[in-house]
This record gives sequence, C-alpha cells and structure tokens, in this order.
Amino acid sequence: MRYLRGFLVVLLFWYALALLVSGPIIPYPHVVFAHLLKAILSANIYLHLLFSLYRILTGTMLALLVAIPAGLAIGRVKRLDRVLSPTLYLLYPLPKIAFLPVFMVLFGIGDLSKIILIAVIIFFPATLTIRDGVKEMPFQYLELAQAYHLTSRQVLTDIIWPSILPRIFSSLRITVGISLSVLFVSETYAATYGLGYTIMNNWVMANYVGMYAGIVLLSLLGLLLYIVIDKVEQLVIPAQAR
Repeated sequence: MRYLRGFLVVLLFWYALALLVSGPIIPYPHVVFAHLLKAILSANIYLHLLFSLYRILTGTMLALLVAIPAGLAIGRVKRLDRVLSPTLYLLYPLPKIAFLPVFMVLFGIGDLSKIILIAVIIFFPATLTIRDGVKEMPFQYLELAQAYHLTSRQVLTDIIWPSILPRIFSSLRITVGISLSVLFVSETYAATYGLGYTIMNNWVMANYVGMYAGIVLLSLLGLLLYIVIDKVEQLVIPAQAR
C-alpha cells in the first residue's frame, strides 16, 4: 500500500509536468506504460533487464565478500583501525565513476569493469558501517564471552555477527540507489545490453517514449531490490520484521 501511494504521487506529478511541457520530450505516463507493456511481451527487454540485474548483484556480492571481513578486522584490531580507517576516509569521497575509464583499461570493456566499479562504490560505505557496528558493540558482551570461555568462532557467530547484520542491511539500502546510478552510467559505454544502454540508445534516436520506458524499468528494478533487501532482513533478523 505504501508503494502504491508513492506511485500515485509520482504519476500525478508526471501528468502535471507532461501537461505543462506539452511536447514529445515528456510523454504522458499512459503512453509510456503502453510502450513498456509491448516491450515486456518481447524477449529483448528481458535481456537488458537480466544483464543489469546480473551486474548489480555480482558487484554487490563481490563488495560484501571483501567488506565484511575487512570491516570486522578493522573494528576488532586497533592497529588496523589506526592505519586503514584514515585511508578509507581519504578514498571514500573520491568520485569512483571517474575511474571507469581506468577500470576499462585494466579489466577490459566488458562486464568485469562495470561489476568492479559497482563493487568498489559499495565497498567503502559497507566496510565503514560494519567497522562502526563492531566498535559500537557493548563491551559487556565481550566480557561475558570471555567469562564463559567462548571460542573466537563462537564470539564471531553468536555475538559480533548478529550485532553487525542490521548495519549491513542499512548499508545496502544506502548504496542501492548509488549503485543504480553508476550502473546506468557504466552501461552507456561499450555495452550492447543493459537498461542504461537501452535508455541512452532511445535518447539518441529521439525515441523519448522508449527512453522513459527504460527509466521506469530501471526504477522498478531499484524498487525490487529494496523489497528483496527488506524481506531478507526480516527473515534473518526477525526482530526487524514490520
């Protein structure tokens, strides 16, 4: 229901803007949705969607595979924190999208450079968020673990991991929107499939209805990812269920 209300607000604003501009640059929503429905009936649009989904999911998984152990290590080891945290602070504000040409030279113009770019962008906030979750964990938990002679593995799985899980999901929510923006930009270079490619291709051809259909589909992909993140969080952290 909350998504439906938000959709109606966007739809009303879109209609008002289309009426105000009254030109092909902003087509009416019903025209775009009719075009999108026709595109959904063809197999080509699914290829664009699957390529974009593959890139963003692979980049996210790659980032978390590195960010989780890195954040745990920095949060637990003070020497690492003193050395690596300033480095992360220095690199975090850099506009990573500017490094896309570098990644293309290093890793080729295919999917790998796009996936690594997404992974790099997610890595920094995820690592810092996990580090903060470890550092903010109540010290009494670790004292109890020591009193009960828990092993390092038990401390990690039973105390630290449950403490940082909410942080991981919060970080994913923050980075999904950024990742979609980066995905769009990266797919406009040396790509033949992807939602970013189809949006820009329709723009070049002055097919504004097709362009907006691609934008709507990209937005729906982002919404789907947010819903999946919420559902997975509710499954692994029952207390977070709403």
